[in-house]
Amino acid sequence: MKKSLITLAVSAALATPFSVSAVEVAGEKLNVYGKLHVSIDNSNQDDPAVNNDGLSISSNSSRLGFKGKIPLDNDMKVIWQAEQEVRWDDGSKGNFANRNSYVGLASGAHSFRVGVYDTPFKVVASKWGVFGDSVGERRAMLGASYSDGNKLNTRPNNVMMYQFKNDSLKFQAMYAVDPDGTNAGTVDDNDSSVFSTGLWWKRDNLKLSAAYSDWQQHAEMGDGTTLRVAATVGLGSHQLGAIFEDITPDVTNQWDRSAYGVNWKWKFASKTDIRAQYIVVDSAKNTVDTGATKMSLGLFHKLDKSAEVYLAYGATDNEANAKFQAVDGGHGDEVKTVNGGSPSSISAGLVYKF
Repeated sequence: MKKSLITLAVSAALATPFSVSAVEVAGEKLNVYGKLHVSIDNSNQDDPAVNNDGLSISSNSSRLGFKGKIPLDNDMKVIWQAEQEVRWDDGSKGNFANRNSYVGLASGAHSFRVGVYDTPFKVVASKWGVFGDSVGERRAMLGASYSDGNKLNTRPNNVMMYQFKNDSLKFQAMYAVDPDGTNAGTVDDNDSSVFSTGLWWKRDNLKLSAAYSDWQQHAEMGDGTTLRVAATVGLGSHQLGAIFEDITPDVTNQWDRSAYGVNWKWKFASKTDIRAQYIVVDSAKNTVDTGATKMSLGLFHKLDKSAEVYLAYGATDNEANAKFQAVDGGHGDEVKTVNGGSPSSISAGLVYKF
């Protein structure tokens, strides 16, 4: 009987028009939300071995989620969320709740949750970037290495996280064991872990953020630490941003480097803005010519408060011994290259949030 009621509730939620974001289950709100993001891309991998570059249809971190809060008698609340990626371009399916998904307790400004969740290190850059999951987005450079690409913008498994949040300040402290989930169904691997903490502060048009992570036996980097510091400021119709990233592994040279970025957003009409972003990655320690730059440009237009269309361009310029991608992570169809390559992609996209 209970399974039938749950099935009926979820079916009703999915059948509800997108303008309605919550239904009641057992007297409490079940919030249904999502993001549909698809694009038509034209890409050039700048790889002599590839002769079939061109058009690509991409689903870009499209998602469907369910979340809720259940009041308890002691003024606390049970909080929960289950979020799943949905691919609109090829029909492939992943595990249910493969995005930020958790259960926990909340009281006032404090909360504690366990589950699967983005590291604060990842969130600092995602909040700073102005290109979302389009071809201009940041992950081809930030959190990437010159040979293995985007590996440090992670969403660990087996997370425990404390959060404090009010109108001007947010603080997170996360610890995860076996973050790659290699020991699913058995005791989690405590030799592999990550501790990450982050702080976000805003006042008027200024936003500052910083995050630090300490990894043990990361699948690519091994042991090491990561740091990000970012700032954005609004100046009338303009928004300016800057970010610094430092990665310091104990052993692996390819990850031992720093990166810098700036971006700009100009809302020149009530529903339309221009965006630009430029990111530089230095050569890694004890290597030569392993740095790169990425330039992103975009025109974004709001159709209404929920829908947006855009035209975006991203191009990466690699030094002789680096192969940073033009598009890597977030955007569904990546654009790879070879050492010294200059890959690029131009894209027309539609985003709808509900």
